Formats: sequence, C-alpha cells, structure tokens
Amino acid sequence: MQNTLFLRSGSICDKQIDPTVDGTRFSVLPPVPRRTSRCRWIRRSVLSIALAFTGSAVCADDLLKTSIGDYVQLQSGAKELSARPYVPQPDLPDDLKNINYDQFRQIGFIDGKELWREPGSPFRIGFYHKGYVAVDDVSMNLIEKGKSRPLPFSKEYFHYLRGAADWKIPDDLGFAGFRVQGRFPGQPDFSEIFSFVGASYFRARAESTVLGTSARGLALNCGLPQPEEFPVFREYWVVKPQPTDTSLTAYALLESPSVTGAYQLTMTPGVEKTSIDIKSTLYFRQVPDKVGIAPMSSMWLWGDALPGPKGDHRPEVHDADGLQIHTADGKWHWRTLGQQHYPSLVQFKYDSLKGFGLIQRDTNPNHYLDDEARYDARPSVWIEPQSDWGPGTVELLELPAPHEGIDNIAAWWVPGRDVVPGEPIELSYRLSFFHGDRPEHTQAKAVAHRVTRPDPETILVEIDFRGANLATEQVAPPVPQVVSIRGAVPSIQCQRTSPDVWTAKLEVKPTGEGPVELTVALKSGEEEQSETWAYLCPLTPPAVSLPPWKVKDVEKESAQ
Repeated sequence: MQNTLFLRSGSICDKQIDPTVDGTRFSVLPPVPRRTSRCRWIRRSVLSIALAFTGSAVCADDLLKTSIGDYVQLQSGAKELSARPYVPQPDLPDDLKNINYDQFRQIGFIDGKELWREPGSPFRIGFYHKGYVAVDDVSMNLIEKGKSRPLPFSKEYFHYLRGAADWKIPDDLGFAGFRVQGRFPGQPDFSEIFSFVGASYFRARAESTVLGTSARGLALNCGLPQPEEFPVFREYWVVKPQPTDTSLTAYALLESPSVTGAYQLTMTPGVEKTSIDIKSTLYFRQVPDKVGIAPMSSMWLWGDALPGPKGDHRPEVHDADGLQIHTADGKWHWRTLGQQHYPSLVQFKYDSLKGFGLIQRDTNPNHYLDDEARYDARPSVWIEPQSDWGPGTVELLELPAPHEGIDNIAAWWVPGRDVVPGEPIELSYRLSFFHGDRPEHTQAKAVAHRVTRPDPETILVEIDFRGANLATEQVAPPVPQVVSIRGAVPSIQCQRTSPDVWTAKLEVKPTGEGPVELTVALKSGEEEQSETWAYLCPLTPPAVSLPPWKVKDVEKESAQ
C-alpha cells in the first residue's frame, strides 16, 4: 500500500547541512573538490532538544559507570543510562565554534598516526577533530583480549596550520568520530573504507565504488513538520583485530533526549560488496512521534525526466536514482527518485519485507560526465533484516534542493509496534554497500524514463524496461499494468525498442491539483515480467539551478 503526503510548509527536520565539509578533507592529502562532498554533520535544533531537559553538560567519558568489554555489557550500560535524565553535550570551545569552513580545514589528521600500523594488522583507525559544525562529543575506547581501555584525545594526532596553531584546544576535547582503513581482498595497500562522524551517520564503500549514500543509527521525528531529534553515537569501543581477521568489530553507545541504544557493528570489506552487520537494542526514555529504523540519506538533483540547468553540461547528478523494495512474497518494487516543488513523503506499508535500499542503478559514466564526483561509482545501500521486524512502513522523503551539496533524499523503516518506555526494542540487520543493482533481482528493470509536456493538460511518460527475460521471441508481447492517482491514462502502448528492452508509453491527463502518481508493471499473460515501477510526476518541472561553484565559473567565462 502506498500513501503520499505533501508537506507544503513547516520545517521537515530543521537540519542545516554544510555542503563543503567532508571527512576525507581532514587528511594532509589533497582535498576532494568542494562540490563533490556533503556534510553529514548536523546542527540540531536547540529548542527541540533543550526545552524539556535541564542539567549540566556531560562528557561522553562520564555517561556509563561500568567498563565495556562486549555487547552484553554495553546493553546493560545503555539500559542503566536510559533510567537517568538526559543531559546535553558540552559546547565547543569558542576557538572551534566561531570559525568558518576554510578555517576548519586548517586542522587535519596526520597520515601515519593511525593506530595498529604494526605489520600484519588488517585494519587501522584514524580520527576526526571537533570544530565548526562537527559539534558532537565522542569518546573512543579500545578492546583487547576482552578488556577495554579509554583512548584519550590527543593533539598529537592532528596538525594545526596557520591560525589554528594559536587556537586554545583543550587537552580533553574529545573526538568527533573515527575512520577505518583496511585492505580489500587481494589488495596489498590500505584504503579508507568506513567513516563514522556526525550524529549517528556513517558511510562505507566496496572496492568497486567510492563513498556516497550514507546510513545512520536511528532517526527520530523524521519527515514531520517539526524539528527532528538526532541521536548521537557518543562513545565507541573498537576491538583490536587479529592478523587473520577479515572483519572489524566495534560497539557504539547511542544517546539522545528520547532514547539510549547499544549497537554492535561488524564491518567486512569486499571487492563487490562491503557489509556492516548490525545488532541494536533501544531503550526509550519517552515516546517520540516517529521512529525511523535503519535510515539512509542521499542526494538527487536532476536526471531522468528533469534536465539540468543551462550552463551545466552534466546530464545527471545524483547519488541514488531509486528506492528499491523486496517484499516478503518475492516481488520487487522500484520507486524512482525525483524532486517536487515542495517536500513529499511517500509511505509503503508491509506486513514484512526481505529488504529495501537506495540504489544507484545507472552506472554509465557517460550519463554523468563527471570524472571528479564519480556519480557512476556511488554505492547502492541495502538493508536486509536479520530478525523479525514485524509489520511496518518504508518511508521515502524527497526535499527540494538548490545544489548537490545537500542531502535531499532519505528513507527509513517505521515499525508498526508501539514504543513503550522501559521495554527494549531489539533489532538486527545487514547493511550492504555495492555497485549497481541487487544480484538476486532477475526480473526486467525500469532503466530509464522520460517525461514531456506538450500542453498544460497532457503529460507523456515513457518507461524503458530491460531484462534478459524480455529478449526471447517466445515471450508474448508484454502488457503494461497501469495504476494512476490524480490522473487519467487514456492511451497505453508498449513496443520493443531494442532486443531486451520494451518501452511503455503513457498519455496522462492530470485530474487533480497535486502531482500524478503512476505505477507500471509488465505482464505476459499471467506471468509478471518486470518489477513494479512507481513515480510521482509533477504537473510542471521543478526548478533547478546552477551550483554555486558553477555560477562562479560562468561569471569568470563571461568576464573574459
């Protein structure tokens, strides 16, 4: 079942994302071009978090009263913490708070300072510095032979260039997060594979991809006309790996006004797929208006059905081009991404499911023409429940965005069960980062779509379905199964446009004020030949604009 909400006014999540900050820049290596990065650090709404809570700020080191050596001990500590009132994080020192992005770049982790650089170690870890919008207070611990010890913050891990050398940096500042280097199977050199920084955000990549769509531990009050509450991974315990280990294990303590959580993260790099197996136990202090499980954040600016602005040569700009859902009965649903004139929230209700994720299906470099951002190599991110999640809803949030420096796409699972303070919620799932589509998806896929508007009362939609099952001549011509909301479809055609592609062509007549919702699937007789394609088609194309860095380039060219 699908339900679409159009949120025309009010704040969706009250988050401000700086488009110019990315963890990869804190290395002494040359920075990633500014336009290719997006910050996952969030300025939370002070009003939404602080009004109902009082008390002095507390450092992460003081949250738990017991030593943590395994997941069971962390569960016990998180449960005990949830029975205590929430206290906010300490403020940043003035020298780190009242700075801009360029000043923050004067601080960087020193390559060669990673832990576990001894020969034979399969993983190394480095750290992120607090400052600017990296406001979270994070403590790090190491576990060796079942015993943990704290890893104090040290300025020796970082360089402080130019004016930053004179800033007053407390010796007990704490970290903002950490990153993991490892070897992909068969490779002799270390690469950065996992990154944990900003609230509960984290990213990963396979050898065949770059970094892109991000995940996070939990979302609260997401996709609502009110400020979002951002739980934070306040403390980590990383288990020192043995020389033969192919996975790295870390434990994380999640904390916010409404919830505490214990997380076990088992990270396994791969050539084609990198995975993180997650176990979590949530202990709620109070009932939030919404809980988003396994949330993901991504970006879609323009692409199929929405051309880019004049002055930008790139045909498509996005980290993901569709929400994929694999239902419990084996059906595949594809909701293509796009922009509306205002925020929209789409809901898909299920009794259970096999998986869902934000997929970068189009991996053709010629469709992006961007050798720096490498959108063709951005990873697809997939969630597979490893426990019984019960009934619930997959939600997709699409926000207007002025440029590619802002994550404007998000998806998560809303459980059907009620949250009861004091009753733990236990979950396990596998999070995978890979290139392209799910390998087990063998039905014909919607690989492209086009929209034209010859007059104000007509929208022409074409969808290309490609699949090996459509290439055989023995298959009867497929018949499009079409469902529309707020639009009539007086004409439906389907024709073969290449050996393995059939194109469905729809003439749509809008009948309402809002965008037209369309779903299309191909059938031959009683046999389903394709996934179900869904699209929220705006009546008029949303506006797109040149990114700020492109505007500067055009101005320079005009001046010359």
